[in-house]
Amino acid sequence: MKEGIREVVLPYLARPAGVATLDSGHTVVVIPKPGDVVHLHTVVRVGSALEDDETNGISHFLEHLMFKGTPRYPAGDFDRILEGMGARINASTSKDWTQYYATLPKGEEGRFYRRALELHADMLLNPLLPENEIGPPFDPANPEVEQKRERHVVIEEIKMGKDNPWRRCLQALNSLMYRHHPYKREVIGTEEVIARVSRETLMGYYRRWYAPDNMVTIVAGDLEIEPTVEEVRQEFQFGDQRVGGLPVFPPEPEQTEMRVEELYGDVQTGYVLAGFRGAQDSLEETIALDIAMIVLGEGKSSRLHQRLIETLADSPFFDLGAAQWEYRDETSLVTYGVCRADSVPRSVDLLKEQLACLASDPPSVSEFEKARTRLEARFAAEAERAMALTLRVADSMVRRGDLSAYIDYLPTLQSLTPADVSAAIQRYMQADRLCLVTMSPGSDR
Repeated sequence: MKEGIREVVLPYLARPAGVATLDSGHTVVVIPKPGDVVHLHTVVRVGSALEDDETNGISHFLEHLMFKGTPRYPAGDFDRILEGMGARINASTSKDWTQYYATLPKGEEGRFYRRALELHADMLLNPLLPENEIGPPFDPANPEVEQKRERHVVIEEIKMGKDNPWRRCLQALNSLMYRHHPYKREVIGTEEVIARVSRETLMGYYRRWYAPDNMVTIVAGDLEIEPTVEEVRQEFQFGDQRVGGLPVFPPEPEQTEMRVEELYGDVQTGYVLAGFRGAQDSLEETIALDIAMIVLGEGKSSRLHQRLIETLADSPFFDLGAAQWEYRDETSLVTYGVCRADSVPRSVDLLKEQLACLASDPPSVSEFEKARTRLEARFAAEAERAMALTLRVADSMVRRGDLSAYIDYLPTLQSLTPADVSAAIQRYMQADRLCLVTMSPGSDR
């Protein structure tokens, strides 16, 4: 190994975790956690941000195809064998990463876990990406597709998104917020790319990014650290390919005026979405904005619910909320409202008024304390569940390259003051940085 196993103390856990960087560059994190369940998780630092217009959607498509067999295990064997051991398996793709994971019983003397590790490593190292599973290229505008393979499955998923008002609104909001940065591309991609991308292109993309120095494998369970690191090393026998570092993208140019897009569709309610680009590489500001979003729109005690649903006469809203989404390069702040179809303009005005009020009347001490307590409780609850804990750790490894975002989370949260939250709101949630999307009944204009 390049380095020995480093012990790292993680909040709420009785035993330190172990972190090792193997000679291949592959990072392994072992989190000793009592119980009969093991969570096995590998995150690859590749997502739609590393695509271009000619390959948009290829990361997500590849995630589907990774389950379609290896020289040792034909398509379907992974699911059949793992589910036969009681495993829950899944994968997901975002703008910054693709991750594969399984949660399963450890088994007698770790028998199930070791079998799962073997399958997990084989899938990630030796995918066939078989042509008969990809399916032949076709014209996505032609409804008559003879071979409905995985290519067709993903395109149907894209088409379903176009019929989903939430997906349409979120895509429009993303396009307003990002005009230059690669985050402007949708993770799911386009029908045109998926319909024609070749196996050669898919395999080249796999070989470029699925390299050991671009992967982190995390194992959480009642396991000893050193033997587990060695077992991962033995199963993940990589070739010579290395990524050698991810590209650094220029930041999105600063927005100087509000951006608005009006959508129309076959809907019975109205939709209003407001977004701001958030913090860049600052844990303090990210957590401060989490507190702001909780105060603004999380739960029935939030400002939006109390002011625009509970106490507002003739409220147009059925539902309201707010959240922060975290990416590697920066965060996004999203506030939403579902309203009566005939009240979209009024709903826009009401929502904008509350966003302005958050800046002019920032969270009080009591609102701040309540939100901070909620975040502390959430963090503690996630530490109790192997999968939730591992997702947090994986997020830190992708965004920071180490465990600092996880380790420093509680001390940073506890050090914040209401003034810090107010400062973050003033910096990121000004009217000229607002992006606004609405959807009303009607035909697109």
